[in-house]
Amino acid sequence: MDTTSLSSMIANIRKVDERSAVLSFITIEPYIDMIYVEVEDPVEEIFNISRFTFHDNLRWREDEEKDFEKKCLNSDYPLHYNSADFDRIYSYYSALHPEWHLKRYYTREMRLLDHIHHCMTRNTAKELLYKAGVDELAVRVNDAHGINPSATNPSEIYGNVPMRVIRALNTEYGAVLLSETEYRGFLKEIGSQYPDIFKDPLNDAQCEYILRLKKGDLTNPEIYRLFLSQKTRLSGLWSHSLFVRFVAAETAKDTIREKAQALIAVDPFYEKYVPSMGTSKLAELLHYLVNNKEELDRDIRRSNRKRDYSWQEHYDGYVIRYPQTINDFCRESVYMSNCLMSYLEAYVENDTTIMFLRRENDVNIPFITIEIYNRTLTQAFHRFNTECTLEETAWIKGFCWRHNIIYGCDR
Repeated sequence: MDTTSLSSMIANIRKVDERSAVLSFITIEPYIDMIYVEVEDPVEEIFNISRFTFHDNLRWREDEEKDFEKKCLNSDYPLHYNSADFDRIYSYYSALHPEWHLKRYYTREMRLLDHIHHCMTRNTAKELLYKAGVDELAVRVNDAHGINPSATNPSEIYGNVPMRVIRALNTEYGAVLLSETEYRGFLKEIGSQYPDIFKDPLNDAQCEYILRLKKGDLTNPEIYRLFLSQKTRLSGLWSHSLFVRFVAAETAKDTIREKAQALIAVDPFYEKYVPSMGTSKLAELLHYLVNNKEELDRDIRRSNRKRDYSWQEHYDGYVIRYPQTINDFCRESVYMSNCLMSYLEAYVENDTTIMFLRRENDVNIPFITIEIYNRTLTQAFHRFNTECTLEETAWIKGFCWRHNIIYGCDR
């Protein structure tokens, strides 16, 4: 680029902004060479000129990297350039290197240069993330704490968070979740316990909601249940302001209370308990009993067909049976005031067995909730997780003996 061309370019920018910056490309193929000019004071002709060259295996010094990030990616100046140049760059390099997963960024055009630069520069976290197609994480990875700088794959960068989780979190707020060691541990745990959370890509609202729930000091089962109850609604929120309005609506107790009437319509049993329920519990029950009742009933019936029918007994003053519907699960959980709902997915998938023990003379009232895992009795509790009596324990031990179940607890 000659001096006359540069002066003409600067003069044109001056007509638009008092303090501006301009980006112009010297060459695009087979490598990128560009000039960046800051116009600080046109009267005094104070210009700051930088040159950035992107070439395969060409590594910049640390100060050059920071200069590029400050001036091009996070410029304090209105930045002017020819978008047609970015069209040419995208067309050439995406055809030459499909393995780079380049994207044509129209609202963040400078990200295309960052993407290409780090794919050309070997052995960086950004290279690994860009080439894995998780560009939203790549552009924010420098803000993450405690990442592995010598990682050889994206999972290692984030302390071995599974790749399916990383792909699902390719958003701004997904990057926030991956940025802290505490959150990464949480993501590995909940991804292992409830893999369906991350089976599809999440949007910013869904990631921000998970972050909000995590900051709320909830357990993983609570986070999972609440997230599922709002997942579909969150999928339609495309801006942070919409998410803020969603949160405001979610926390409006009166609105939730009004919806609770739909819960009572399913089963009048709940009318007694609704006034003392928290909004999260109400939201959970509405999710299961109003929004997804038919589907969950089918899942439970299908699950029960795989179980040993002979375990259901009417014997010596007691009745023991499997849950038959999602309402069975919910009634038991509400009355017993236990964490039974956190076992729903495991029950449906036949990973564990839940049984309800009733007194023969009052079979409709929850009495003792039992869990049997891997043919071993692991839990048997009354309401509020209180212990069984000696008589009840003897009956349960007899039940285990009759069906070749290991009595694995001292309850």
